[in-house]
Order: sequence, then structure tokens, then C-alpha cells
Amino acid sequence: MVLRNVMLSVILAMPLSQAFAAASVSDYPMQAEQVAENVYAVVTPAKDFPGAENKGWNSNSIFVVTKEGVLVFDTGSSETIGQALRNTIAGVTDQPVRWVINSHAHGDHWLGNGAFAGDGIEIISSQVAQTRIQSEGQEWVERFKRMTDGATGDSTVVAPNQGLREPLAREFGGVRVEVLFAGHSHSPGDIVFWLPNERVLLTGDVMYTGRPPATFDADVQQWMQFLDGLEALDPAVVVPGHGPVGKKTDVALLRNYFEALWTAVSEGYEEGLPDFEIAPRVKARMVSFEKDFPGIDERLGESVSHVYLQVEQSAF
Repeated sequence: MVLRNVMLSVILAMPLSQAFAAASVSDYPMQAEQVAENVYAVVTPAKDFPGAENKGWNSNSIFVVTKEGVLVFDTGSSETIGQALRNTIAGVTDQPVRWVINSHAHGDHWLGNGAFAGDGIEIISSQVAQTRIQSEGQEWVERFKRMTDGATGDSTVVAPNQGLREPLAREFGGVRVEVLFAGHSHSPGDIVFWLPNERVLLTGDVMYTGRPPATFDADVQQWMQFLDGLEALDPAVVVPGHGPVGKKTDVALLRNYFEALWTAVSEGYEEGLPDFEIAPRVKARMVSFEKDFPGIDERLGESVSHVYLQVEQSAF
């Protein structure tokens, strides 16, 4: 929690450019990629945090077309991005959006909710994420404005109107969905959607492909255990929160990444080394992951610090 608050404080302190210019819907060239029957991924080309270059669009969204309407999984980093997503959906189907799912409380996955509010739309998350969005919503708006030099603009904070307390199975317009609780893997309140008939996993940030994972809000040991469970589902398609559409082997790859990270940090901790002395050996140990997670050097330093504290805590 301390690390997360420090990170948020640093971001909030970033200067906002005097040349404030909110992006428009046309600034987001989205395409719907069909990944299974009636299931579409909208994948961002961005590979980093929201910034001026990507105008805040750094996370993936998914939508499922059902007999009774459209289910949307994650809505993006701003209301404008949400509207671009809504337009993309309209290019595939004339079915109305009836359900919106927020995988977790980080703003790049729910600030687009404002584009879908009203019309009786259910907006669903875990209760933990719902509470965090309610309490931290405006902070995320201001944070992303600063990070993107104003591109994400003034999004309306729309919190989920349904907060789930436990896993469940439910049909959305005839599509069977299992809601899985990740146990605060990537962040408190993570949920994952499993479409068993289609064998498609919609994961939010519990899965990363093509870029190293962010760990500032994570419980890494729990994350590893949860990835074991996801692999056991034997998914044919995995749609991550960040990165290209993947498959079952990507789940194992991310778990192996965390196992190597945890082991290397643990060994250094047992030798009595501080985290900054452990970092170089961790980077050397994990060089084999660089081809699958480009940019690993930039992310590993902070991840070593996060894991070090968790290793230390687990020793008591």
C-alpha cells in the first residue's frame, strides 16, 4: 500500500503541459479483432503507461455479442476512449450494449465507463474494485490528464453499479460466463472472465503479453498461484489487459517469469543483500525473458523492490 501511494503521489506531482488539448474520438484508430465466435478484442498498439504519445489508450478492451445485447470488458482510460470503443462496437453489431465489466480499479480499465452510462446498463466489478473506484475516481482523472499532457480530458467518473463479493457463474444473453476472483493478484479486487464454451479468458491485467507486468499494486505469490489455476482451465484464447492476444502457453510464461523473479530476489534476501544490490543479479538471471517481454530492464528495478518487500514480509 505504501509503494502504491508513493507511486500515485509521484504521478500526481508531474507537471501538466500548458498546451492542454484533449484528444478526440478520431485520435483512436481502433479495430475489432475476432478471437472466437461473437468475441472481439480491441487491442492497443501502446506498450507502456498512458502518455502523450498514446493519448492514454494503453489497455485492451473486449466485447461479446450475444442474442440480447453486447457485453463489454474494460472501457479504457478516458470517456473519449470509451466512446471510440462504443463506435467500434457499432461497426460490428447493431445490438445495444447491456453490460460493462471493469476487471479492476486502475483507471486505464474503467475511465471509459462514462461513454456507456445510462440506458439501464449494468456496470459490474468486484466490490473491492467498486469501492476503490468510488473513492479514487477523480484522482485517476487528474492523474491521466497529467500523464498524457491533457489528452484524456475530463472524464465523468462512473463507478460500477454492481459490486460482486464472490465468484459466480452467469449467462449474459445466452453466453455462459464464469467470474473468477484473482485474490488481489495484480491489484486488490481483480476479476477474470472465463467463457467455458468458447474457451476464452478475458483477464484484465492478471495477464500481460509482449511487455513486462506492472507489480506496484500486486501480491506476487498470489498472482503465481492464480496463474496456475488459469492454465488448468486450458484456454484456447487469452485476451490480456496489455499486449497482443495470447494463448495458454502465455499463462505459463508469465508464471515462469514471476517464479524466476521471486526465486532470485529470495536468494539475495537470504544472503542479507539490500534490493539495489540484488537488482543486477536478477536482471542477469532473467535475461532469457527479454525476447518475450521487451523493455524488461526498465521494469525489473521497480519489480525487484516490490518483491523484496513481499519476500521480507513472508519471512515473518
